[in-house]
Amino acid sequence: MDSALARNRAAIGAASLIVGPALMSAGDLFHPSESWAPATQVAILADSASHWYAAHLLLFVGIILFIPGILALTEAAASRRPVAGYAARLLMIASVGALSALFVFEMLLGQFVSQRSDQTAAVALLETVQSGAISGALLPGLLAFFIGTGLAVFSFASKADPYRWPALVLALGAILILGEIALAEVLLSQIGNILILVAGIGFARLLLQGRGVASSSPLR
Repeated sequence: MDSALARNRAAIGAASLIVGPALMSAGDLFHPSESWAPATQVAILADSASHWYAAHLLLFVGIILFIPGILALTEAAASRRPVAGYAARLLMIASVGALSALFVFEMLLGQFVSQRSDQTAAVALLETVQSGAISGALLPGLLAFFIGTGLAVFSFASKADPYRWPALVLALGAILILGEIALAEVLLSQIGNILILVAGIGFARLLLQGRGVASSSPLR
């Protein structure tokens, strides 16, 4: 690969690994509290709809801007463990669609509550999205992010790999975000997104140092 092209790709990937998580961290820091109970959640939105909308807008923009970083990260993973790294790329890119759909719905819900002030209709809308017909379709895409992250982290498992420490931080951040989804505890995702930002900074530094792709390794 041309050296100038390689440097530009590394720079774009590094910027994405910082900017995407930074926006998502910023959005989560002023995210209102959450509840799995639709009526409780809509009541929370009624008092903080603008914060809710802005938080999910930043999360949406952040995940889109994170795509080049995902590509750079999984390219480095595939250079170490081709099968795991390639699977991580497919899963993490697929998850962007599901996460984007979820964030856009949350933005819509915030606008719906703030503009119509119809809590009964908002509760019905949220219940519909939480139904098996909708959440069942989204769930595999959401889980793909965490499975793909796990495979990427596995690719950097060697103690001698410079990517090992940011990978472990990334794993911890992803686990906390998964906990937030399960428990509706916003503090967990706030910490998780900050950890992913720290990991992204670590990955970006290594990419800019030219330590992204390992020497060729057998398929495994």
